Amino acid sequence: MNILEMIAKAKEEKAKSLELNGLDLRILPDDLFDLEFLEELSLDENMLVELPEEIGNLKNLKKLSLGYNDLMELPDSIGNLENLETLYVGYNSLDVLPDSIGNLKKLKKLNIARNQLVSLPSTIANWQEMEKLSLHDNLLSVLPDALWKLSNLKKLYLDNNSIESISPAIKNMKSLEVLVLAGNQLKEVPAEIENLDSLRELLLDKNDIETLPTSLKNCANLQVISLTENPISPEQVSDLSECLHVKIDT
Repeated sequence: MNILEMIAKAKEEKAKSLELNGLDLRILPDDLFDLEFLEELSLDENMLVELPEEIGNLKNLKKLSLGYNDLMELPDSIGNLENLETLYVGYNSLDVLPDSIGNLKKLKKLNIARNQLVSLPSTIANWQEMEKLSLHDNLLSVLPDALWKLSNLKKLYLDNNSIESISPAIKNMKSLEVLVLAGNQLKEVPAEIENLDSLRELLLDKNDIETLPTSLKNCANLQVISLTENPISPEQVSDLSECLHVKIDT
């Protein structure tokens, strides 16, 4: 069955889910964007360089997966998908995100890992339902203030970027359970991290951290801390480990 037949079948059956993975697609047929009843669409492992603006017609989509393509950008119409809860665009070539992506106010899970992002738009402050955000393996050096406004975020992956500092505003992330910052250029961790009452895992490997704030001892729910390949003293690690009653990997 070729792609047009697959789309025709989905249209006839009013299917809510459609998988078009691994078909070496470079261009998406126009008929695809007539499937307005679709709730899940998967286009992983193709050869897509761009998405047409018509993607915004699929307004009932709750899950859209576009991983492992060659996407250089996302169209402004991505912001029309206001019912979207999960978006996967990992392993592409995105260097920026359109401001309209902030319209996706129902997003709970977003993966943009392994792209070439150098910045994030301020409109991401609208993602107030976001629970898991994967931004690892990009080119981020500065994080926008908008990021720290995601108060319902539970898991944040920022490893393998070029981040030099973390804002004290991280204290607003009261729901954060997992924070991964390994493989960056951090020299310190803000004292305000003590406000992250839900924090269970903190991964800081491969940075330039020489000292940790004493306030970290107040993170009573911390279960995992990793500090391998940092110039921090063994004495400080030992003291922190004893206070938190956890083993710290160094």
